[in-house]
Amino acid sequence: MTELKRDLVKYVRDRAKARYDKGDSCEICGESENLDFHHYHSMSPLLHGWLKKNRLNPTTADDIMSVRDQFIDLHNNELFVATVTLCHTHHLKLHSVYGKDPALGTASKQANWVKIQREKNGLV
Repeated sequence: MTELKRDLVKYVRDRAKARYDKGDSCEICGESENLDFHHYHSMSPLLHGWLKKNRLNPTTADDIMSVRDQFIDLHNNELFVATVTLCHTHHLKLHSVYGKDPALGTASKQANWVKIQREKNGLV
């Protein structure tokens, strides 16, 4: 039994990363350096809500690794579709508006914010 050495989300993210479709430029400004992959549905509240709903309380690395594929399969849209590639600067700006772990209900507002910022930068 391997004890948890880091946040549960990191175990899930490690598994999901291989399927991320990170773009080659910032959706807002077109920058091609220092790019980040942003989930409109923040993984931390998404995972913790799913664990609570399913009455799961992983206390070891083996526990979370035994359920992470199920979580990933059930949340394909949130993890791989409802996403955007942003330069680090715009990623930080988005989080300055919506917080470190934006509420799940703000996903469409975040997408709209990206669209508005893109228009302001002349990338329509």
